[in-house]
Amino acid sequence: MPLDLATLRRRLQKALGNEFSVGDVLGEGGFAAVFRVREKALDRDVAVKVLDLGQTPSPALAERFVREARTSAQLEHPHIVPIYKVGGYKNQVLYIVMRCLEGPSLRHLLETEHRLAVRDASRIARQVADALGHAHQHGIVHRDVKPDNILLDREGSVVVTDFGIAKAAQEAQEGTVSQLTTEGMVVGTPHYMSPEQATGERVDARSDIYSLGIVLYQMLAGAPPFDGDSAQSILMKQATAEPVPIRRLRADVSPGLAAVIDRTLAKDPAERFQSADELSQAIAAALPAARSALPLVAGCLVAIGVAVGALILGLSLFAQPPRVSTLAPLPDSLARALRRQGTVGAGDAALYVFGPRGADDTTLLVVTRRSVIVATPRGARTHPRDGVRARFGAAFRRGVSFRLTLVTPAALSDTVFTHLSLRDVYVLAPRLGRLLGAVRAPRAP
Repeated sequence: MPLDLATLRRRLQKALGNEFSVGDVLGEGGFAAVFRVREKALDRDVAVKVLDLGQTPSPALAERFVREARTSAQLEHPHIVPIYKVGGYKNQVLYIVMRCLEGPSLRHLLETEHRLAVRDASRIARQVADALGHAHQHGIVHRDVKPDNILLDREGSVVVTDFGIAKAAQEAQEGTVSQLTTEGMVVGTPHYMSPEQATGERVDARSDIYSLGIVLYQMLAGAPPFDGDSAQSILMKQATAEPVPIRRLRADVSPGLAAVIDRTLAKDPAERFQSADELSQAIAAALPAARSALPLVAGCLVAIGVAVGALILGLSLFAQPPRVSTLAPLPDSLARALRRQGTVGAGDAALYVFGPRGADDTTLLVVTRRSVIVATPRGARTHPRDGVRARFGAAFRRGVSFRLTLVTPAALSDTVFTHLSLRDVYVLAPRLGRLLGAVRAPRAP
């Protein structure tokens, strides 16, 4: 039975309350759908994945949904979709509130571009490897690395999603290929499955490395290395066939990068890279080195770079304003949200709330009468307000960005934001100067 999206939308609106406004459907499948939702208090769009409990075939699917949320919420990394909230409503729906990305999935990008430039494909693969490395350090194997689960934001930065479904599969009974799909939810995709996953053996982090190798191959070649008329035939090729060498399909792939791909696609896990971090470093080392230039040309490029940098610095003042920058008295909706989340304790009052847009939009900085609070999806870090000082630092990777660090009287540092714009600093620094005292100006790392 197809999802009744109108009913699901109404139930989700009741579950979230008046502080949220449920919008368009972003995607649907099985017994769940994803809606764009406006969070009024924080002036941002979020994506809400909602499960209709009335249409699930068994309680096991609801339990898997909850495990997905709990698993994903453990992973706080720039290249992993952050979870803001998990909830339910009157035994009708379960929902997960997460960051809403404006860019396409890698699947959509490949449908449009077919093949990517070597450097772009390598950059995407490295960021996915970094996300997987973080998950593996927490004992989580993704098990469904594929272009659909690799999302791109407006700046082209990568975010990996659906770690929770993989965790549910990891906890499920392992066995034959027929056991890889339960309750209508696919927990592995034949085109991207490792040989050991295809044959029902126990998998570890090296299975994800193989799957990422398939994705990298597809980004360069325009198609995955193995295809067939049925899932069984594809899985058989994963277990036994060798891919066409990538340099036979793309002459501009360097021998070094081709060797990296060959190693990720080794049938024996012991012959692959043994960690995602090792793979990330190997991709970086395999990229063609920049050629030397004549001193005069180099000097001209440096001068152009300085001029462009100055222009970027100037234009950044006209970047979008922060999504939240509010002095007391706070709007009622924001004050209630902070109380409900337990960010501001009883008997205290918020004096200033700041939240940027972009890569740091999962974090709020809250200054109260008593404390300075860094609120993230995983909880809040609280420092006594007396004696806390703010320090800004500058970074020059992919343009100019700034970070904010709090320094406590005990000389302990707490990095709050790492990707602030110059406009963010322009807005935030005077406020913190008045509330906390002296603020150290931006400096290079």
